[in-house]
Amino acid sequence: MLRAKNKIGEESSLGSDTALVPAAISDAGCERELNEDRYAVIESPSGLAWLVCDGMGGVSGGELAAQLAIDSIRRDLENLAVRSPADAIRSAISEANRIIVLRRQNPAFAQMGTTIVATIFVAPQVILASAGDSRIYLISENSIKQMTVDHTYVQELVDRGQIKQEEALSHPDAHVLTRCIGAEPRLNIDLKTLWIWPCQEGEKGDTLLLCTDGLYSQVNEAEMVQIISQQEPQQACASLVEKAKQRGGFDNITLAIIPMGGMLKDQPPPGFKESHLMRRRQEQLDKKNAEAEKPGNVLKDLVILITLGVLAVIVAGLIFFLMLGSK
Repeated sequence: MLRAKNKIGEESSLGSDTALVPAAISDAGCERELNEDRYAVIESPSGLAWLVCDGMGGVSGGELAAQLAIDSIRRDLENLAVRSPADAIRSAISEANRIIVLRRQNPAFAQMGTTIVATIFVAPQVILASAGDSRIYLISENSIKQMTVDHTYVQELVDRGQIKQEEALSHPDAHVLTRCIGAEPRLNIDLKTLWIWPCQEGEKGDTLLLCTDGLYSQVNEAEMVQIISQQEPQQACASLVEKAKQRGGFDNITLAIIPMGGMLKDQPPPGFKESHLMRRRQEQLDKKNAEAEKPGNVLKDLVILITLGVLAVIVAGLIFFLMLGSK
């Protein structure tokens, strides 16, 4: 399980929930030998990103697909300069798609692919991204709202009115995807933009839940709200996984719980300009880089390197004398 420092709350200085620490967990479940899910937290020039992936593709293929996606997204986000959060996450997921499409040319990985849900934050802006049937939920007080659309054949049946929403999960084709990373050379990524607003007095900040179908197929939305509203993120992660496993745990189970430290709305706060957001982000990075280059910090790094070098010499000398003594 991962507990991450709440940089979202630090940057936004919003609400009383900033003390809550985001958390994530991944579990193989009760019936799968391999865990083909992956999650990651990536701090980059363009913002703080959380990712949840559910891989597929047979023995080792799904596990590899999810990890390839995480690794390629990390490289893209970490190595490129400041971009708008939406441009950054779209570019990174598209790059992951390109890499997995190429890997599928190997017959052993021809069915490889992965779903993804992702968020990237530069307060007060929050971008949600998705492809596949993993989900993002918004939890406000005692209510829950699904923020992503399942890219599945069954969801298309629901949209056309051929089956009811409550019939979707039990449908025999429930897991037939119409979109995912790696399926096609050109991937259509769903993006949604939200903004963090300060909590009013007495209000509790919103929470985002990112999860794979291994969770929501076993735990209903009312139970998610109850657990997340009553427990801190780390404990809630463990409780939700345990509940899914009690009901069979037929699939891998992965989720991330991220307190916002404020209320999420469709409209930006008064005076918001994306150009100001990006300039402020660049100023933050410049300040951080300048701090790292201060003489005191450089000297500290030099002392550490010298100490490690001395220790290496001592260890090598001990090994040498031990070898001599054994002859």
